[in-house]
Order: sequence, then C-alpha cells, then structure tokens
Amino acid sequence: MKDVTDVPEAKTGRVARVDLTERRVEIRDTPDFYGNIGGRGFGVFELLRGVTPGTDPLSAENLLVFAAGSLTGTSFPGSSRIALVTKNVLSGGISTSSGGGNLGPKFRQAGFDALVVSGRSSSPCWILLKDGQVEIRDGSDLWGLSVSAAADAVRRVTGDPGAETASIGIAGERLAGVSCVMIGKAHALAWGGSGAVMGFKNLKAVAASGRVYPAAADGDAFLEESRRYSWVLRASSASAALRTGGTHGMAGVGGWSGKVPTSVRNLQEEFWDGEKSARINEAAFRPLEKKRTACWNCPLSCLHLYETERDGERIEVEGMHANSVRGLGSNLDLDDPAALLEAHRLCNESGLDVDGVAAAVGWAIECFERGILGPGDTDGLELRWGSGEAILALIGMIAERKGFGRLLGEGVFEAAKTVGRGSERFAMHVKGVGLNEQGVRSHKAWGFGMAVSARGGGHLNGSPQTENRQIPPWTGKWLFDNEDAGVPGSCKGKGKLVAWYEVYKAIVDSVGMCYFTSGWYDPALADIGPLSRALGAFGCEGLTPEELWKRGRWIVEAEKAFNTVHAGFGRKDDILPQRVMEEPLTFGPYAGAVMDRLSFDGMLDEFYRERGWDPETGLQTPEGLMEIGAQDIAEYLRKGRWQETL
Repeated sequence: MKDVTDVPEAKTGRVARVDLTERRVEIRDTPDFYGNIGGRGFGVFELLRGVTPGTDPLSAENLLVFAAGSLTGTSFPGSSRIALVTKNVLSGGISTSSGGGNLGPKFRQAGFDALVVSGRSSSPCWILLKDGQVEIRDGSDLWGLSVSAAADAVRRVTGDPGAETASIGIAGERLAGVSCVMIGKAHALAWGGSGAVMGFKNLKAVAASGRVYPAAADGDAFLEESRRYSWVLRASSASAALRTGGTHGMAGVGGWSGKVPTSVRNLQEEFWDGEKSARINEAAFRPLEKKRTACWNCPLSCLHLYETERDGERIEVEGMHANSVRGLGSNLDLDDPAALLEAHRLCNESGLDVDGVAAAVGWAIECFERGILGPGDTDGLELRWGSGEAILALIGMIAERKGFGRLLGEGVFEAAKTVGRGSERFAMHVKGVGLNEQGVRSHKAWGFGMAVSARGGGHLNGSPQTENRQIPPWTGKWLFDNEDAGVPGSCKGKGKLVAWYEVYKAIVDSVGMCYFTSGWYDPALADIGPLSRALGAFGCEGLTPEELWKRGRWIVEAEKAFNTVHAGFGRKDDILPQRVMEEPLTFGPYAGAVMDRLSFDGMLDEFYRERGWDPETGLQTPEGLMEIGAQDIAEYLRKGRWQETL
C-alpha cells in the first residue's frame, strides 16, 4: 500500500477551516480529501493529525469534521451521506457517524467538500456555507430552540428554502453525553456525544446552500456506471423489502424472516411478545403515514412521515427507523404506539441519540425493578417496564439535564459507575458507549462486530447482515470462503468476516453511500468494482478496487491507532456486556443462545490475526502496519502524535 498522502490525485477537495475562537475562516484546496477517499476517511485523517493526546473532547482543541463523501451529491444511487468525525465524549476514543438527508449534497452544491471546526465561540453562533463563501453568524436567537425550529429559522435567514442544516437541540446545548447532531429534522449524526462537542463550541448549527453541482471528469462514463448500479440495486430483494416497509417494517417480532431478533428489556431477551409487537410494528403505524420520504437520489424512500394529533395540535414525525422501534419500544417493553411516537419525536427535537437514551433508560428501569434504585434516586418517578409516562418524563429530563436525567445524560457507563451498588452489571455498553441492539447473543458475527467496534456500542462498523439475511452456504463460500457466513449460531470464520466488513463499510462511509443501497444489507451489492469505476469516471485517478480496499484498510487502522493513543484500548476493551456472555436466552427461536467466552475468544484471535495485530494485547504491531504500507500510522503510534513528514 502506498502512503495515501503520497498518491497524486486529479481532483482536490475544497475544505473550509473555521477557528471559532479567533473567528477566522480559511478556504483551501487540498488533495488530502480525495487522497483519503473523502467522508469518514478524510475526517479520521484530520483528527489523527489535528487532535493531540490528552485533549478533552469538550474543549476548544477538539475538532469537528464534517466531510461529504467523494461521490456525495452525484447521480450515483444513494450518494447522500456526510460524515461527522470528532473525539468521543463517552469513550475518549474515535467518534464517527454517517448521516443522510441533503446536507452532504448541499455541501457540494455550496462549493465545499468538508468543514473543519476548531476553537470555541464566546457566544452562540452558526456557520453558513453558501456559494463558495463561509460566514460565522450570531446564533443568540437560535439558542434554546428545538431542532426543527432552529432548522426553519436558519432556512429563513439563508433565503433558500432548500438549504440544509445540521443543528443541535437543548441536549447538545446542555452538553449531554448522549446528545447528537441532527441533519434537517430527522437524520441523526449520532454516537459519541457529537451534540455536546458542538454545544461546547457554542455552535448551534451549520447550514449549506448553493447550486453548483459536482461534475464528473467523464460524464458519460459516470452516468453509465450510475445507471448500471441502479439496475442492480432495483433487482435486489433486500432493497425491495426496504422500499416496501422501511427499516420500521423490519423491526417487529421476527422481522422479515420470522426469526429476526430484537432487544427486550435491556437486552434480557431477544424475542418480544407477538401481541406487543403488533401494536407498534409498521402495519400498525400505516394509518398515520402521510407519505414516504427519501434522502438525496435514493430510490428506496425508507423514511416514514407520520402525522398524528396530540392535545388538539397536529404533529408530524419523520423517521421511525428500526433503532427507535427497538430501543424505545421492545428494549423498554413499551407497546403504546402514541408514547413510542412521542418518545421518537422528543429525541429528534432535543437532539438525543436514540441508542444512548435507550441504553440509559433501560438500565435505570431494570435497576429500579431490582431495588438498586428507588424513588429517592429518580426524583420520585416510579420506573416500570412499558410505562410511557415515566419513559417520556425521563427523556425530557435527560434533554434538559435536570435531576436524575442529568446522570442518565452522561451515558449508561458513567451513570452505572456513579451509582455503583452492583448496577454496573446491568449497564449495556461497549467501550463506554451505550448498547441497544438485536441478536447480540444469537447472531455471532453481528454481536462480535459490536465488541470490536472502534467507536463503541453499535453495529455500524463491522457487524455483517449475512446472518440476518441467512445467505445460503454456497453463497457464503463463494463470497467469503465461509459456508457458515449466513448461519447465526456458528462462530466459524466470523472474526475474519467482521474484519472484511469493517474495511468495506469504511469505504462505503468515505465515498458517501448509504448502507441500505450498498452491500451491507444485501451482499449481492458488495462488489467495490462499481465504486472504483465511478470514482475513476468522476476524476479520482488510480483508485482501482485493490487501491480502494487498501485505503479502506488504512482508515480502519487509523481509527484503531487513535483509540490506542487517546483511550488506551486493547484486547480487554474488545468485549461485550457480561450479561450477553453469561446469561442464555430463555425465549424465542434462539432460546439457549449465549456468546460464550471460549468461542468469543476464538473469533477475537482470528480477527487479530487477520488484522496483523498482537493477539495477546490486541494492539497493532509495527510489522503488521509495515506490511500494508501504513508507515505513517506506525510512526504515529511510536511517537504518540502525528508527524507530517516521515
């Protein structure tokens, strides 16, 4: 592998750098953008070289990097994504997230590929990217507004009803660890307390407006590749299922196959009562659906726009993905559709990460039921499974950081550490980041991918869908040289499978694709050849499939190195909650399943071998990094800080 900073590129990225302390704006063209594929890759590169060890995530020295994917905003299907990379408030390591909607395309139309924010404003502000220019504007009148109100206000100021925003709600303003950044009104840039990082900087919103569309170097070839990929996407049965029911349609008991697990009562079980599920599944909400919505240039339209009435007022709620149905529904045993919709709306408007909230509230309810917490701890609230009143009250308290909600807003790991009394056993997290998930015990690769995730709890780094989709043995053998790739209960080859998907998803995040229009949900789409050809036609020279894969591998290694230097994570941290590894399921099609330690350690050894890491420590080795040409990362680990020249 060539060092990515040494590879000549035909294109350069337009990057805006904003220092909020000095109120200084610098705009420059840089080959680093495409040299690191764009999106997540560029953001990780910026963080690696720009954030020194010991930096507090909530400090002026931390960076916020918004980076559109290298194909974002083009005619390539599903090219809507923008990455947000920063230092993780909850773990102290890396935080990466990918958001849909229209912010990424609007960045490109405004004339920019990325925005790097440093410093801290002395008063509330917001940033406008418009027609090749960057302005830092006063945000005093926006402070305290909900996400949707802030988005509407910013659009009015820009004079462009099509402008897109990334903003925080009151949770981010008040520095809640489980806060996130919201694109528009319904798309979350979650994980790692990114809302608090933005709030600490007194940055209420970022907005983008413009009409300059990214142009391909070879327009005919790019259009042909886009058309070819669109045909394959539309032929996918998995894509058709998403177009029909969205991810909400996959979230009921059993999902599409009757065997898809969920999280029940703080991960105590993985299969929910059918009658309860029927009250909040996609079919139950269908009468409330006003229309389906889609991200930029996406044929799936997997987002639901629901309309209902509360206290005589018409309420619109967009989104309701599987995470909300699972996290705020089955995970909290909540089967009241009105309460679930309101819980989802409150998280959106307050700028709260659904997964972080669900993990914290699930922990609190279980601790209350076990007598570890009492009314004296919870401001008098009686916490019970399925109590919509208590759950909604807690979400409001978390957003406002009031009373018991202030503790929960720190995230489940910190909350349990503060309370003690044996409550730590019931805190579902990985590397300090709350875990609200399905199939953690029963689907071995899926659960294992969460354990080794660089950003902590969650399935969006390396967890594959092969088990959920139950791909047949011959397909697994053909694609991954693993006949058991689609067998949920098998650990065979799963460490290697997760290692493959980590690199693949790093590429997908960096080019700006959605997981649902790529090969994560349907392995039939996982060939990176179309991405390589599209990038070549766009003007990014030399990105053969082999080179693209090497750069994806560099991103994964860079994130690992950042975690080592900043958080000290090693083998002991690549682990799942104690409950998952010791308490078998008692109900449903996977009754008896547990992530036993012996099998888990075998997958971990295999994963480390595939990466070239030391299996004893779980750390990278100079030899392994040299083998893939990542001398820059080896030097970073040796010196503990980035070196511009080796």
